[in-house]
Amino acid sequence: MSNEKVARFNKQQYVVGLKETLKALNKDQVTSLIIARDVEVYLMTRVLSQINQKNIPYTLFSSKKELGEYVGINVNATIVAILNEN
Repeated sequence: MSNEKVARFNKQQYVVGLKETLKALNKDQVTSLIIARDVEVYLMTRVLSQINQKNIPYTLFSSKKELGEYVGINVNATIVAILNEN
């Protein structure tokens, strides 16, 4: 997935952060993920387990800092979940 694709989504089409991503995964609302390359693996074990079970694709982004900036927040972002259109 390209960075341009994320830019076209509005705030209702994605969530940012591990906690919100896990909530969306549990509700089967996630179509794909963007994960920062510099995230600690132990933080992602629950997410990785679910996306492997559900065959959800993911893309790696350059860093937490840049991912946060890209989605318009002033803090680091470990993960962004792209949501279903429903």
